[in-house]
Amino acid sequence: MDPALTLIEALQSLPPEAVCILSFLVVSASLFLTARFFGKSGLLVYSVLALLIGNIQVLKGISVSFWDTPIAMGTTIFSATFVISDILTQVYGKKDAFRAVLLGFWATFLVAVLMTLALGVRPLGVPPSHPDFHFDAAHEAMMVLFAPAPRLLLASLTAYLVSQALDITLFDWLKRTTPLPLVLRAAVTTALAFFVDNTVFSLLAWRVFSPTPVPWDSLFYSYIMGTYFVRVGVSILFLPLIASVCKTLSKRRLP
Repeated sequence: MDPALTLIEALQSLPPEAVCILSFLVVSASLFLTARFFGKSGLLVYSVLALLIGNIQVLKGISVSFWDTPIAMGTTIFSATFVISDILTQVYGKKDAFRAVLLGFWATFLVAVLMTLALGVRPLGVPPSHPDFHFDAAHEAMMVLFAPAPRLLLASLTAYLVSQALDITLFDWLKRTTPLPLVLRAAVTTALAFFVDNTVFSLLAWRVFSPTPVPWDSLFYSYIMGTYFVRVGVSILFLPLIASVCKTLSKRRLP
């Protein structure tokens, strides 16, 4: 069996919570190493990758013991984009933090356009017994991953821009005008940004753009608050990483 499939099967034999913890550790370690060896440039790249990967992972739901309904994946890697925004604002300034956000937006837009063009090419249409059927199977898989409803993509990108702008602007303002320590500033701004992100996305995706708007109570409790506390919990776990990376970069001042 392919080693990758063997690893996936081994991971699937574990409780989902264990794999989520492993994912958090991998994201934390890789983000630290990226900042340690590549500085600001590495963080810009990581921010773009985190947004792209998060938008793919969110299509998969997982069942965990502490929540009654399935939770969309992508929370950990998507939260890393806000971690990076706070780090860039703290060490290099809000201009570089906004550059990371705009790069992520542009990359997401380009991926959507280029993959739509690729999916627009007619598949081979061969039977499963044909040796080239794997191309058609790949086409169907890419349809699931890269052909989301336009309203969801627009809602997601709008929410991302608004919430990141709030996070960066408020973090920078608190940095300049208050004696609040770094981790407390990061905790406050990220918690507010996540609430705004959930609210803007849910309003646009499930009320404004939706042909069948969901009831207001479901919108608030299921869509807005459904993953909010999970996201805040993950952001709190990231606070030591923010302090460590900022300390490392401040000493080295890698470009």
